[in-house]
Amino acid sequence: MTSEASSTFDYIIVGAGTAGCVVANRLSADGRHRVLLLEAGGADTDRWLHIPIGYARVFGKPEFNWIYQVQPEPQLNNRAGPFYQGKVLGGSSAVNGMIYLRGQREDFDHWVRLGCTGWDFESVLQCYLRSEDQRSRGAGPYHAVGGPLAVSDPAEPHQVVDAFIQAATQAGIPSNPDFNGATQEGAGYYQTMTRNGRRCSAAMAFIHPVRHRSNLTVKTGARVEKVLFEGKNASGVSVIIDGQRQTFSARREVILSGGAFASPLLLQASGVGPGALLQSQGVAVVHDAADVGRNLQNHFNPWISYRCKQPVTFNDQMASRWGRMRLVLQYALRRRGFMALGPVYGGAICRTELSPDRPDVHIHFFLFGTERVKPALLPFSAVMATVCQLRPESRGTVEIGGPDLVKDARIRFNFMSTELDRKTVAAGMARVRDLMRRPALQGYIGDELDAYPDVSTDEELKNYTGEVRGTAHHIAGTCRMGGDAQSVVDPTLRVRGVGRLRVVDNSIMPTLLSADTAAPAIMIGERASDFLLADAR
Repeated sequence: MTSEASSTFDYIIVGAGTAGCVVANRLSADGRHRVLLLEAGGADTDRWLHIPIGYARVFGKPEFNWIYQVQPEPQLNNRAGPFYQGKVLGGSSAVNGMIYLRGQREDFDHWVRLGCTGWDFESVLQCYLRSEDQRSRGAGPYHAVGGPLAVSDPAEPHQVVDAFIQAATQAGIPSNPDFNGATQEGAGYYQTMTRNGRRCSAAMAFIHPVRHRSNLTVKTGARVEKVLFEGKNASGVSVIIDGQRQTFSARREVILSGGAFASPLLLQASGVGPGALLQSQGVAVVHDAADVGRNLQNHFNPWISYRCKQPVTFNDQMASRWGRMRLVLQYALRRRGFMALGPVYGGAICRTELSPDRPDVHIHFFLFGTERVKPALLPFSAVMATVCQLRPESRGTVEIGGPDLVKDARIRFNFMSTELDRKTVAAGMARVRDLMRRPALQGYIGDELDAYPDVSTDEELKNYTGEVRGTAHHIAGTCRMGGDAQSVVDPTLRVRGVGRLRVVDNSIMPTLLSADTAAPAIMIGERASDFLLADAR
């Protein structure tokens, strides 16, 4: 049993993921508020969580990831399978690809047109800048120095990435030295959430430096069962810690930061969601909110692999004992080499004929190649490129299906269920093939592996994409923000229909941003902190 004093806080944050870590830091900064941060996963003590190439060692592992099961996808030959989300202090920012990318100005203009006042590009840019410590570039209109989050340019170029960028310019895609500058369009190197060859997760940036604060309590291994209500006001949470059920109370607010799967599932399990669904699962309805769990979005991104003509890829380094020893020595002595890099180093953000005004496809260029249906390195030199449709129209759902919010969850993406999505993916694949034939890459790029058809028909596209892993982990939208009464949260992220409850994570996005989603989650945490602290005055 815990005493009332030790179990009562001003704010309870459920989920120490990317956004939750930010909110915990900001709410506890002035010492006025007692803050409890709950994380179902463990502490981020494993060394591979902090080494960039450790992504390959920790992603998908059950000790660091929730493993959800996705329902069969009709447009992907009924392909089904696992889907991973971070389960550790720092959440997905501790296991992801570390790319720091903000999205396009037009994305946020669209949010404002949907009623999301206060989320215009200039407002969110200030939140991005507040977090950032970009010493590679220094302070300027689009970058800042001195924030908690380390953001860095690559420490060293790579000859194949340089050739890829040159090939892009030959194909009419401009070179872009700063994807987070005035324009996102072009080909170039990524900035990453790293420094000196070390990952900078949200936990490393926002929690570890402030663990000493007496008003901040962080509990790992704490799995929240549901939000508790007094009438229609959130009053606390029920939590399982070491097999024992505990209750924690919130004087001000409960904040859900579980991500686009966990947050809607927890809302539903707590009685906030589609009434008929909740009743079918034996959950008492606190507030009938039809859109909780709807509007699920993700970036679908099948890949194309190529044999590399020169032994300069990660596959080559890993193919021999000496190569592996060299990797370790490079990292240990100089914090350089493939171990100091994320899984993807550079890419191109470009337009197809379907989007003449702004980029609609993101090509991630990988300096390694994997087998078609399992994440195993090919035994020879290879590279690959994924085709990421930036603004999909397809929408899915997340629903509780039983008492276990992970194993029993019913998740449907409905990938490529619209004609625009299918045409954009096909056009993006054609764009990749065009790039790989350009003169700048001819010294490196050999045969296409598992050559795909021209995908001139929907059936050809379905057959191909049904056979490859082609899913980003950029989930969003299931607790949609908006100005309309049907939206799950209002523009200050308060859950409609109930009190003292907010959602702060990527699930609040009304439409998916044209970007990888780690940096936006940081921004959402910062923007929510503005609202929370303003209300606390």
